[in-house]
Amino acid sequence: MGVLEVTAIALGLAGIGSSVKQGRRQEKMQEASLTRQEQAQAVARSAAASERLAQVAEAKQMQQRKPDASKIMARARGKRMANETFLTGPAGVQPLGSTRYVG
Repeated sequence: MGVLEVTAIALGLAGIGSSVKQGRRQEKMQEASLTRQEQAQAVARSAAASERLAQVAEAKQMQQRKPDASKIMARARGKRMANETFLTGPAGVQPLGSTRYVG
């Protein structure tokens, strides 16, 4: 074997070694990327689950609330009194029969 042949074989083996090393580096980078992606998905799933739980709890709380009729009526009376004018007076005017406001 000549010097050129030995050099060619050495360069070929070095090239293969470099390719293997590059392949392993790329494989590690892919694994790290996959791990980060899995962690991000786990965080997103956890956030979605906790948001669903919060929505369910809020819906349950809203269903348990019962309206306070006395507060609603008092608020309506307060608004009605505030909207009366000198012409309508405290009793109001009923121009269209039973309805007081035109809407």
